[in-house]
Amino acid sequence: MKKILITGCNGQLGRALNQFYAKHPDIQLINTDVEDLDIANANEVMEYVSKIHPDIIINCAAYTNVDDCEKNQELAYRINVDGPKNLSVASNEVGAVLVHISSDYVYDGRKKEPYLEEDDYAPQSVYGMTKMKGDAYVTEIAHKYFIVRTAWLYGEGKNFPLTMLKLAEKRKQIAVVMDQIGSPTSAYEVVKVIDLLCKSDQYGVYHATCEGSCSWAEFAKTLFELCEVNVEVVPVTSEEYGSPATRPAYSVLENKKLNDQFNYRMQEWKIALIKYLSDKGLMKKEIGEHVKNRKKVLVTGANGYIGRHVVKSLLDMGHEVIAADFVFDGVDERALKSEVSLFSGDKDIYEQFGRPDVCIHLAWRNGFVHNHESHLLDLPNHYIFIKNMIEGGLPQLAVMGTMHEVGYWEGAITEDTPTNPTSLYGIAKNALRQMTFLLASEKNVKVDWLRAYYILGDDKKSSSIFAKIVGWEEEGKETFPFNTGKNKYDFIDVDELSRQIAKAATQDEIHGIINCCTGNPVSLADKVEEFIKEHGFKIRPEYGAFPDRPYDSPAVWGDAEKIRKIMKVS
Repeated sequence: MKKILITGCNGQLGRALNQFYAKHPDIQLINTDVEDLDIANANEVMEYVSKIHPDIIINCAAYTNVDDCEKNQELAYRINVDGPKNLSVASNEVGAVLVHISSDYVYDGRKKEPYLEEDDYAPQSVYGMTKMKGDAYVTEIAHKYFIVRTAWLYGEGKNFPLTMLKLAEKRKQIAVVMDQIGSPTSAYEVVKVIDLLCKSDQYGVYHATCEGSCSWAEFAKTLFELCEVNVEVVPVTSEEYGSPATRPAYSVLENKKLNDQFNYRMQEWKIALIKYLSDKGLMKKEIGEHVKNRKKVLVTGANGYIGRHVVKSLLDMGHEVIAADFVFDGVDERALKSEVSLFSGDKDIYEQFGRPDVCIHLAWRNGFVHNHESHLLDLPNHYIFIKNMIEGGLPQLAVMGTMHEVGYWEGAITEDTPTNPTSLYGIAKNALRQMTFLLASEKNVKVDWLRAYYILGDDKKSSSIFAKIVGWEEEGKETFPFNTGKNKYDFIDVDELSRQIAKAATQDEIHGIINCCTGNPVSLADKVEEFIKEHGFKIRPEYGAFPDRPYDSPAVWGDAEKIRKIMKVS
């Protein structure tokens, strides 16, 4: 069990840390605030840390009242400079990792583009100066440290959103500064970054703010709109507003090192605000479920026939997407591309992919060649990938299955239909399904096994009969060899399939084996004739030119009960 010492536990970040780690039974928290531990007292800090002997020290304690720091400079130096220095010395004594929280106020605010971790410091206030010097002590003294620099933080406790809402109870107009630009940042989102860093040894300085930026006035307007509060925001300049301490005019931070070293992207600020307000019961405006429930989704095989459509569907639903594949020429530009090796066998693969909320595992070779030996040869790699993702902490997993797991079957396939696959593809997928549910039974992870049926659409990218018909028509052929076409299948357009996959994989209510299908069997001959007619083709099938495959059922389709509930289709 890891032991984490938190200073400043009653602050916004300290409370968010407690909320986050309450779900981790392998973590023991030791909470302290000013009445428990005076971090400015070197002897007291050393004695306390030596007694507790924590694995990690997270220093959330700070004198953060920017204007008061101008008047109480000695106190500001004691807490913001001496405190980090003392904690650095003590962390070395017990071999602990020190996580120190820094501020955007170390910069001058004159830049016109986001600040990077390596940019020069030029604080314009006493508060900024003390934070800069505190950071310097950490980098000079601590052997193992993370400096997490954030800005415009809000969480549990006194903060900008709650202050604005309280003022709105008494006023019809509120003056808010319009010429200071930054990134409103949820404390809970910063805690997720702290947890990510603490599971690594990539020590150093990291920026951690929610994505996007706005002015304080824009922040207030968005807040009032979401809470449906009828109050006028009156934009004013910093000079008109008047404050003892100088604030940075531009303090947008780029989370470059998080992106470069962990492939991690923080939540967009408006989405994080919606979640915060929803959790506190302050949201009044109707926001689509896809916005309130926005997730970070890893899609493997993202550039495949199905994958590129799933990525687009997820993005259109408002999710953040990490696309994993070898090449990305067909992947939606809105997605974050990842070249992390899927089958490296690395145990920290979940961390490498940026700790997604959901993984949709579509990657699979030779899916249209049912008896290719690669299906069995690749199976151990798929197993190890899923195992390492689950053991790394993945909370939700969706894996692409297939009707071919069932083998020869007549009628509707339900989640309870027995499996007896008759192709290497079906055998491998069936085995992976069994392995996946076995792995998941030992961990707190939600699993969706998404069975696909007969896919059509985007035909030049597929290897189906419909893709071949397009090619033959373009070649000028008048006929093509075909079987009897009497077999009935569950045909689904790839765009509809992708919407079903995206929705099923990101919802939180229905899990297990889910058929991604229409539930309506149609003969192959009827579908081919319909396809030819819709496209205005002249080519004709030669029915009976070769026999039907012995392992194809006369009629097989998916039971659509679950997917209709998920898609809310009656």
